[in-house]
Amino acid sequence: MVQSKKDLFGAVFAEFLATGLFIWIGCGAAISSNTWHSGNTTPEVGSVVGIALAFGFGISVLAYGIGHVSGGHINPAVTFSFLIRGEMSFASATMYMLAQFSGAFIGALLLYASVIGLTTGCEGNTVNTIDDGANVRLCSASCTLDDTGVFVDCGAPFGLGANQVSDAIGQGSAFIAELIGTFVLVFTVLMAAVHKSNGSGPNAAPIAIGWSVMLAHLVLVPLTGCGINPARTFGPAVVALISGTNTFVRGAWVYYTAPFAGSLCATLSYEIIFKHVPAVGEEAVAKQPPRSSSVVGNIPEGLASKFVDEA
Repeated sequence: MVQSKKDLFGAVFAEFLATGLFIWIGCGAAISSNTWHSGNTTPEVGSVVGIALAFGFGISVLAYGIGHVSGGHINPAVTFSFLIRGEMSFASATMYMLAQFSGAFIGALLLYASVIGLTTGCEGNTVNTIDDGANVRLCSASCTLDDTGVFVDCGAPFGLGANQVSDAIGQGSAFIAELIGTFVLVFTVLMAAVHKSNGSGPNAAPIAIGWSVMLAHLVLVPLTGCGINPARTFGPAVVALISGTNTFVRGAWVYYTAPFAGSLCATLSYEIIFKHVPAVGEEAVAKQPPRSSSVVGNIPEGLASKFVDEA
């Protein structure tokens, strides 16, 4: 299906808008869940679950919202899968990715504007003069301590939830974890939204995709913050850097390589093994003569590939 320029513009803008909202929702939940409880810098179970739910439900809602317009990629790694499968031209895929990266930046900028006041009470105070554990946690994660123990140079609260590799794991482990997390996401997209023999049909695909994002976050948040989406990593990192917090540190390269590697692995698995495998019982049904009372139709390609450019 060849898109007109008007259709392509609408699809690209949909990706821009949805990715921005995705950042505001998911990273906003990461900031909120860490702001309103006391404790050390280790993520608590409640925070991890809250973050995972926000990212998972967020992607599901947004995929329903724009799936019929752009396919609901909201992730350069997903777009990359459709590019290497030959369902998008290089030009269209590039426009999608640029929209996703720029949307993530604007979403992070709007999130920063929403939470910038959280660190107001940090500047000029010390750990001892802030009696609220949540505020100590916030200030310690968002500001610098000078030689006298005073919080100074406060940047974006919690770095706007920017991804960082935990000191507890190596960069190689982080790469493998991010690769597998992205594999789960892209494989779910291909099997639930694209495969013609999926049992649920394309209308249920965003639910499965949202669950895959949620599950990846439950595993990866304590390890890498869960990127599995280069645009999600890029937007908050750039805005945090503008605010004075440098998150382009140890392991930053992982978030811009592992998702594409995971997408490639998932796509190859789908194309080589699963693409032409019929659903259970499908062959038996195909051998039966058609019934006059039944209506036989093809399952659509699905939300993720409905509006892609084959030119």
